[in-house]
Amino acid sequence: MSTVRFIYKIFIKLSKILSRKGIYPFLNEEFNKISSGRRVLTIGAGGEVNLLLKQYSQKNNFDLVSFDIEKDRAPDLLGDICTFDFKEEKYDYVVIVEVLEHLHSPHLAIKNINGLLKQGGRIVLTVPFIFPIHERPYDYYRYTKYGLEFLLKDFANLQIKERNSWLEAINVLLVRLVMDQNFISRAFAPIFIILAYINFPFLWILSKVIRTDFITTGYLVTASKD
Repeated sequence: MSTVRFIYKIFIKLSKILSRKGIYPFLNEEFNKISSGRRVLTIGAGGEVNLLLKQYSQKNNFDLVSFDIEKDRAPDLLGDICTFDFKEEKYDYVVIVEVLEHLHSPHLAIKNINGLLKQGGRIVLTVPFIFPIHERPYDYYRYTKYGLEFLLKDFANLQIKERNSWLEAINVLLVRLVMDQNFISRAFAPIFIILAYINFPFLWILSKVIRTDFITTGYLVTASKD
């Protein structure tokens, strides 16, 4: 690997830290609540999130089943969550992190998830809101908290929290240029990433002074089957 590519990979990693800020503390808290013997379905195999979930499954001794539409990700179950027939299978938890925006029929996916959860079972979900297009061309939707409330209207104990502040969300839009298809965007992206880290303390303070839920990168969601 060339030095330039290696350095660029570092900038991609730094951009991801900012763009996923808020997700991992939330997931660590939720995954640690899953007790021994529980059955957990994770929708979307592979990646850092599922690596983290697997670590908690080994630590807390719960059963983990992965589900994905892509065969290359080697899921335990292969299929489309919008239409897949789970038959009599039931789970205590369903984890769906940064996946819902990529589903062609999210209302069908949520209905399916509700059906495969045990009574009192829990969904752990994250979705982007103000966030750049990614994984083209399979990036279909963005969700407001009100859209999430509608999608999850058949669940109980619904909790929806902003992932980060409005200023942090604006920062994310700039640093994610590192993933753009345009060469000029990618060339300027490292500058925005460096500035984002330099300005972070100031932006954090300002976001505490000017509080609003007007803009956020995404939402952290939990709910249970009534």
